[in-house]
Order: sequence, then C-alpha cells, then structure tokens
Amino acid sequence: MKAVDLVVAWFLLFGACLVWPLLAIANRPVLVLGVPALVLYLFAVWVAMVAVLVSLARRVRPVDEEADEP
Repeated sequence: MKAVDLVVAWFLLFGACLVWPLLAIANRPVLVLGVPALVLYLFAVWVAMVAVLVSLARRVRPVDEEADEP
C-alpha cells in the first residue's frame, strides 16, 4: 500500500471516530478515574492519531534520504 493510501485510510478512520454517533456513546455521565468518559475518549483518539502519524512519518522517508544511504 502506498503512503498516500495509508494516510487517506487513517484520515477516514479517525474522521469516523469523531462523528456524532460514536461521540454519543462516550457522552455519558460516567467518570473514569475522575475524568469524564467523553474527554477520555477524545484524548484516546487524539493520542492514537499522533501515534499513527509518527509511525507513518518514520516509515515514509523523503527521496533525498534514501539516495544518501549506502
């Protein structure tokens, strides 16, 4: 799979995680370790987005770096 395809696929997946029906599931008056469930859900999605983008950035290197390596 090409890097552009992976970025688009992850963008759509994370976009789907932020639509109202899934947010409504987490929007309950429940505290998890003193944190509202919706805030915890949004933070978890954000952390996952950052982790995926970091891994994709490490996986896909610019063409200039590939030419310099022996």
